[in-house]
Amino acid sequence: MLLQVAGFVLGCLLVVWCINRAWRDGGEGLAKLRAADPTLVALLLLSTLGSIICSGLTFWSVVKPIRRVGIVEMQAVNLMATLFNYAPVRLGLALRCAYHWRVDRMPATDIAAWITGVAIVTLGTLGAGLVAGLVQIAAGRETLALDWLWFVGFGGVIAVGSTVTMLVGKSAVLRRFLKGGERVLADPRALFSGIAFRTVDLAMWAIRMWAAAKIVGVSLGPAQAAMLAAVAILGAGNPLGRIGWREGLVAVVAPYVVTSQAGDTEGLNALTAQLALLESAGEAIISLPLGVLGAIWCARRLKRIPSNP
Repeated sequence: MLLQVAGFVLGCLLVVWCINRAWRDGGEGLAKLRAADPTLVALLLLSTLGSIICSGLTFWSVVKPIRRVGIVEMQAVNLMATLFNYAPVRLGLALRCAYHWRVDRMPATDIAAWITGVAIVTLGTLGAGLVAGLVQIAAGRETLALDWLWFVGFGGVIAVGSTVTMLVGKSAVLRRFLKGGERVLADPRALFSGIAFRTVDLAMWAIRMWAAAKIVGVSLGPAQAAMLAAVAILGAGNPLGRIGWREGLVAVVAPYVVTSQAGDTEGLNALTAQLALLESAGEAIISLPLGVLGAIWCARRLKRIPSNP
């Protein structure tokens, strides 16, 4: 907890650094927001909503081999977890586990297997997105493109990762330890549906990144947006806190991904910092109020559970 509080403080400093970098020379970020195309703003918000739904569906699909949980219930729990991940101490995962242990009577081994399965699906999809971009960089491409090489890199990582995961899930050692929970890793339908939903989730993040880039005036292609989206998700999921780390990571990485404006380094740094802040704000403005509604739904559900069942 002390480590996460320290991470929260450092994250707040990173936000201040991003703001200073974005408006170092006065900047025109606020003017750009006021003059933004309403279509881009709508795309920014709708892609966030799509991402939230896909995230909940990822958890729902991966848990199906061991427990049936309603889609509405899973979305509410996911929204609650998203809300409390903004706290100085990340409570999202703890509250998610506590809810399903209390309400759905899921044993600790099942919860551990489920969360591990979601983590593998998430990291595998993000890793595939990053590898697909890095392969193009290694091949000497000046600009990342969403072409056959990108899809080969993405699909290759998914194929190898899925095969290894299912082989591990079928091991005798894991079966003895998880007592049925290993089905989360060994069930092809759960694994591939989770990957599919997380891939659409990554696409929603990429669309939000592209819309934010258009608003602030950064030229960003689909493959570049996908790579920055994977970086942003990794930054948001780090154990030290949700605030600041994602924005700082995107602001640092984006100038190396964006190539068309590389001539003006200072200007590009300011624009990419504005991009990082706007993309993050575009998520928060939707996820926070929905997270409050999800927390209320979960609290009411918990009240209906008898204290001594």
